[in-house]
Amino acid sequence: MFRGIMNLRVLVVTVAVAALAACQTPPPPPPPPVVVPQYTPRAPTPPFGASSLTIIPPLGVDGLRQTINRDLGPLETVWHVRAALNVAALSCTAPQYARLVSDYNTFLAKNEKYLRNANNAIISKYRREEGNGYRQVHDRHQTNLYNFWSFSPLRRPFCDQAVQISQRAIVTPTEEMEAFGAEALMELEKPFVDFYLAYEEYEKALDAWRVQYAPEQARDAVDETINTTGLTGGLVDPDAPPANAPLVDKQLPASNAAPTATNPAPVPPATQGTPTEVIEPPTGE
Repeated sequence: MFRGIMNLRVLVVTVAVAALAACQTPPPPPPPPVVVPQYTPRAPTPPFGASSLTIIPPLGVDGLRQTINRDLGPLETVWHVRAALNVAALSCTAPQYARLVSDYNTFLAKNEKYLRNANNAIISKYRREEGNGYRQVHDRHQTNLYNFWSFSPLRRPFCDQAVQISQRAIVTPTEEMEAFGAEALMELEKPFVDFYLAYEEYEKALDAWRVQYAPEQARDAVDETINTTGLTGGLVDPDAPPANAPLVDKQLPASNAAPTATNPAPVPPATQGTPTEVIEPPTGE
């Protein structure tokens, strides 16, 4: 009798435990593996908003970029500085650059004879070296020179340099002009040199990006460059004829007001007047 009661109790307990187990919620399934989204970073972009379809001037054996400002004599060096200040006076129109206009005109007036002689010497050099076609070659060089200084992505750093150079230009004695020109040209080119280095870093970063994220582009990629004779537009064809009529320097107002012209123009050839020629602005400007 006692054994029967104990067996009954065991049975009841077993049934109760089984019923309790049946009522429990089963454990949740393991969480799914975390899927990390595949993110492709954007391709590097050229510095200063420049075009990606460009090539930078190569380095020469002297370690300098082979730009239009290489291999110049003292007079040509000053002339290239003059062209840079002309571009700056016409193109740097922000208030902090307003003095460029009067500085440029003062520079021309103080050094009129020196600049006229420099221009005549440069023309004579082209005549000796190029023969009857010297004028076209000279005009093309002047156009390329103005295009070089007019590279719009570097407008602000170029203007920053030019406004400092112009302040020194108006107080430099004419007899010290050659030394001033050599130093000023290097300073004016600094934004361009910095750009070349930044562009090379961009090209390296772009090559690495292509290898990792776009191997088909890495296979098809070609070298990209900027104009070695002028940093704007396409490459200049050395055999192409010059423009129909080279423009003379735009008139710069006598006041410190910003000039109304927005695009620089090549310096006039010797037949179009002296390099310090000033054209009076129309009434009301």
